[in-house]
Amino acid sequence: MKHVLAPLALLAAQATVPEPEAGDGARGCANGGLYIITVRGTGEMPGIGVSGSVIGTPVQDQIKGTKIVALDYPATYYDPNYAESVASGTKSLSKLISAHVKSCPNDKMAIVAYSQGAQVALDTICGSDETSFDKTNAIASDEVVNRVVAITLLGDPTHVANVTYNKGTGTGNGLFPRQNTDSCLRYANIISSWCDKGDIYCDSGKSAAVHGQYFEKYGTDIIKFIVDNARRSIGDSPINTGNSTSDGTSSASASASASASASAIPSGTTVPTGSGEVSAPTTPRASAPATTKMPTTNAAAHGVTKASKGLVYVALPLVLAAMFQLL
Repeated sequence: MKHVLAPLALLAAQATVPEPEAGDGARGCANGGLYIITVRGTGEMPGIGVSGSVIGTPVQDQIKGTKIVALDYPATYYDPNYAESVASGTKSLSKLISAHVKSCPNDKMAIVAYSQGAQVALDTICGSDETSFDKTNAIASDEVVNRVVAITLLGDPTHVANVTYNKGTGTGNGLFPRQNTDSCLRYANIISSWCDKGDIYCDSGKSAAVHGQYFEKYGTDIIKFIVDNARRSIGDSPINTGNSTSDGTSSASASASASASASAIPSGTTVPTGSGEVSAPTTPRASAPATTKMPTTNAAAHGVTKASKGLVYVALPLVLAAMFQLL
């Protein structure tokens, strides 16, 4: 199986990447709180990523005992290539969930995943059937039901229009749409997939900027979704109401900006990046850099002080789209 690629002209952008946040150790239970697994987007450095700093930290402020754990996987565009990175992430996430269920059977888990990370998360929970990717089986349902309380996806390239767990304004399919969503729909009450119209990866649109705005635009809603689901599952006792608003969520605000400096890089197929766009070579690949300064979210009482450093990482701005074709 080969991919026939339409050659593309690309512009690369470079940015200084600050030291990433490592998060909590994967081992050990959450002590009555949530065990949050963050799955970073393409090009983000190892650690909890923007998802952990902007979404996970405010949740941790509100739910006592919460841990924020980074999934250890490449999140790359090449070396390994995008498809291999997704496969590696799916395998790692499956192992992490299974191991934690055995070690901490009373813990409740949440998954926060962005861009390539969103594909990894749903491939793990639902199984993968996207064209040009290796097929994988979903993890056992008893490792999800009554254990995972929230799965939040931002800019998922496997997005499919008109499913019940969709959020945002997107009406199109992503670059790598799922062929069958039935295995995901059984978890519709715990999934929220945020995709806006024009997003080049989840909506097959033309806007790079849209792909990087979810944390700024929907941060408060996503935090509320996780906290509300956790409250229903583990009760009110762990909820730290002193740091929340009247509806039980932290108040959040964020801002984002983007800039880019150009240099030539290889042509290829579009694939999602951590914060903007990217073009990949011969197999589905993730991003290399386009400067996007990731938004920060401040909780009412404490704020996300670590995120306020400015989470900048690299991505590639997309100029044109390429096509996949099987031989």
